[in-house]
Amino acid sequence: MSQPASSEQNEAARSACPPTVTKVEVKNFRLLRNATVTLNEDVTVCVGRNNTGKTSLAEVLSKFLRTADVNLRLEDFSSDSYTEFADAYREFSIGDEEAARKVLPEISVTIFMSYDNEAGEYGALGPLIVDLDPDCTEVIVTIRYGLKPGAMKDFFRDAPKTLTEDWEESLLLTLIGPRIPHLFERSAIAVDPTDATNFRSISIAEVAKAIKVDFVKAQRGLDDEKERPKDQIGKILESLFMVAAKADDGSILRTFANETESALEGIVTSLNAHLQDMYSKMAPTVSEFGYPGLGNRNFSTKTTLDSKRLLSNFTSINYPGSGGVELPESYSGLGSRNLLLILLTLFSYYREYSARGNETSIHLVFIEEPEAHLHPQMQETFIQQLRVFKDKFPAADRSSQCWNAQFLVTTHSAHIANRAGFSAVRYFRLCENSDSEEATSSVVLNLAEAPGIEKEFLHKYLTLTRADLFFADKAILIEGTTERIFIPAAIAMLDDKDKNAGDSSLSSQYVSIMEVGGAYAHIFYPFLDFLGIQTLVITDLDSAKPNPKQLGACCVHEGTATTNRGITKWFEQDEISPAELLQYAENHLPTRDTRALAYQVPEQPGGPCGRTFEDAFILANPHLFDLEEDEEASPLEREKIARQLAKGYKKSDFALAFAIDERNWEIPRYIRRGLEWLLDRTLESTDNLDVLRSESDVPSSSGQVAVR
Repeated sequence: MSQPASSEQNEAARSACPPTVTKVEVKNFRLLRNATVTLNEDVTVCVGRNNTGKTSLAEVLSKFLRTADVNLRLEDFSSDSYTEFADAYREFSIGDEEAARKVLPEISVTIFMSYDNEAGEYGALGPLIVDLDPDCTEVIVTIRYGLKPGAMKDFFRDAPKTLTEDWEESLLLTLIGPRIPHLFERSAIAVDPTDATNFRSISIAEVAKAIKVDFVKAQRGLDDEKERPKDQIGKILESLFMVAAKADDGSILRTFANETESALEGIVTSLNAHLQDMYSKMAPTVSEFGYPGLGNRNFSTKTTLDSKRLLSNFTSINYPGSGGVELPESYSGLGSRNLLLILLTLFSYYREYSARGNETSIHLVFIEEPEAHLHPQMQETFIQQLRVFKDKFPAADRSSQCWNAQFLVTTHSAHIANRAGFSAVRYFRLCENSDSEEATSSVVLNLAEAPGIEKEFLHKYLTLTRADLFFADKAILIEGTTERIFIPAAIAMLDDKDKNAGDSSLSSQYVSIMEVGGAYAHIFYPFLDFLGIQTLVITDLDSAKPNPKQLGACCVHEGTATTNRGITKWFEQDEISPAELLQYAENHLPTRDTRALAYQVPEQPGGPCGRTFEDAFILANPHLFDLEEDEEASPLEREKIARQLAKGYKKSDFALAFAIDERNWEIPRYIRRGLEWLLDRTLESTDNLDVLRSESDVPSSSGQVAVR
């Protein structure tokens, strides 16, 4: 018989760090072909475009970490694993079942957990620890969904004799697909972190005891009367009461439950006496009917009130209005109702967790799209307060017990993602390539591990500007207000010229336009490369020449340098002349992997070139400015005229005038080329630097250049 823990041991357990899930590896589940997700101690925020696997992560963990039966289908396997079924059958057909089982795909989830050796007791983690190293503080559990032992012959029965044609492999999948739910099963093992060959089979119940999983789904039906949100609130209150009824004797929860039951018993006794009296006065006796077999028997009434059902069926939330009038819950805004539902749901999950007692365990809580119906400020407040709930909920119960919760939030809200901070964000990115029309898997990126990025600056920028970069298909980085007004108009003009573009038009894609300025654009380069988002950087040439004190602005054809750091950082050359830049971009758009650089170029070879957007627009549309074409005028003279005309406009007025009022204009060549690249570009990496060098005498540069 074990001895009770001493007060010193209890104190050590309270002061020790609680166990946490540090990492999750998922294989062969839908888009998560081979994905690794690191988890924060408190809150982890999953972001990315639609259909990148964010919800799949929550689903696979909910299915695998709960004791309920799991029946997955062929469609739940990653499509990249389909060929492995055929490979396994080939091995099986030649009599090598062992080799076939090694090749046969299975869905697996591996959970990595850390714990504190100073905790004294391992609690629910005990059965999962298989190492004997006193310094090891990691637990590894792998849960697999694979073919049952001895079931391979049944699994591959009636399969085609050969799999040399695509249609034969498709026929094999058609045959085995319906058998997967019946012939596959879930199993779990605990693995020694110091020796992968040392493992032990464990039950799913042991895993579920160590890691409790709950899910808060997005509340999209709050405005539908059929959904009856008050029923949802009533059900949450019912679950809270049921937890209270199971609490330990002497606890505040058990006291509340007992007092509620006593109050209902008094009500039921009084109600039954009253109903029986009413029944005897208003209902006839059975004997008056003279029905055979009933004899002289009569009936009595009895009412039963179930305290649990009373809460779910007849409890709603009201809030005070004016003059002492209480308003029903449906009169409250959708945002307030959604927030209340989330808070009560989280509190009910906390209560269920706390009912387990003081045994050490982990609580994973998935929250799906909490931004539904919440305005931006409430979204930001919610993600900040989420960390505080771990302390507030136990304090509300006057409990010293720790709520060891880790929250995983999936969101499409830039307000939530940006406010959470880089360390909490996990970016789900589709693994796109030119060999396939559709991405078949995703990779999960930890922004805290992004190399070479200025996290503090980028976090502040994304938060202040509400940038939606994490959810965009493509991105455009621009200089300032003028381009912000003009670029959408230019995109619309390109789409109008190609009315058959359909889904391939830029207007039909999620393109994020970010105003970053030429002085800061380069700070985004490592970040964009890490995210892998196709990005067009539109910036100004900013030609300059030496003045007595420093470089001063000048026309392009008299410039000796550029003051644009976004350009110099792109080519990794502190000194580069406008003439060299024009040669770089004469026939090619400078690119680096998934990003391209667009700065001013002449509309015609050897012609004048703008220094800024306004200059370039005037040179591209001389008919709008009564700028007579003078064949004898040099490019430099025409540049000076354009610059002088541009000075007569305020930047915002210039953009508004031609983006809204005037539509008979041409897009400057450098912007048009950039938008066409953004529209047509495949994600196949190109490196044509050697081609560029052979075509010109331009000094070497580290920039990759794609030939158009």
